[in-house]
Amino acid sequence: MLKIKKKIPYIIAEVGSNHLGNDKLCFESILQAKKAGADCVKFQVFDENNLVNKKLKIYKHVKDKKLKFQYQRFKKVKVTVELIKKLSKYAKKINIGFAVSPFDAIYVSKLKNFVDFFKVASGDINNLGLLKAIAKTKKMVVLSTGMSNQNEIKKALTFFSKKNVAILHCISAYPTKPSDANLVNINFLKEKYKVITGYSDHVPGIRTSINAAILGAQIIEKHFMPKKTKLAGDYSLSIDRYELAEMITQIKDSLKMIGSIREKDFECERYSKKTLRRSLYFTSFLNKGHIITKDNVMSLRPYDSRAVKLEDTQNIIGLKLRRKVQKHQIVKHRDLWLKKKLLV
Repeated sequence: MLKIKKKIPYIIAEVGSNHLGNDKLCFESILQAKKAGADCVKFQVFDENNLVNKKLKIYKHVKDKKLKFQYQRFKKVKVTVELIKKLSKYAKKINIGFAVSPFDAIYVSKLKNFVDFFKVASGDINNLGLLKAIAKTKKMVVLSTGMSNQNEIKKALTFFSKKNVAILHCISAYPTKPSDANLVNINFLKEKYKVITGYSDHVPGIRTSINAAILGAQIIEKHFMPKKTKLAGDYSLSIDRYELAEMITQIKDSLKMIGSIREKDFECERYSKKTLRRSLYFTSFLNKGHIITKDNVMSLRPYDSRAVKLEDTQNIIGLKLRRKVQKHQIVKHRDLWLKKKLLV
């Protein structure tokens, strides 16, 4: 189950295929994501023969110059069902969430007992066979919405109950320019579909994810690798373990800055209020029975909650003193014969 927190987003470290087909690196990715503070780690599972035409040229964002076709890359980085099960058990052992993006319905039934939720990539949001297979498991599903129109999103959501689905605003450009992030869609999707809503980030660096969290994203998915290498297909849009930890720290700090509506004094301002605000003070020694004039009082720092309010200055002019007072003594209600009630 995907456990959404109220105060900070659920952070998914998307390993994807950044493990380069290296089993050891798969396990290391899980460990480093946990240490960085992620809530969940996610992998992709596919059969290259059922995913891509062998003649499709390598994606332009992939930096591995030894590969000419995308089929070669997928074949190189695919993980087996058995490995996914082992990775799931390890994730559970170190207490981090575990999910996969299945690119074929056949993997859904095989892995339903080994994932906290399924993730549907943007390219498969209209893969109705896959959506049906996931819906049958009653597992939580997270849908990325890159390249989608509203009709496609609406259609995909019909397969799932609202309590079992979340949607992520996503721009399927690898990498995405900051100016193309269109983060306004996060709250648009949240208001339109009334489900858990987040952001799948393909912009280099961590700034966009931080901004998405400030705007209200309940889930942040970010491509991740423990240590950056240009051989990883998603190198240009991925962050390493240090950046992931920094992103999470900055998200937490940024959300604390939002704070709450000012309905009463903020605790942090109490000292400043006392030292920077003014109260009403007597300007000189005055005897009992003296009639107060405007020259007998003045406003000075510090503030004293026992003093007559500054807003009542005009209301005490002409009042008689009940007792003698000293210079720079605060003006208190009990010092005056009151003709009418003053501000408290």
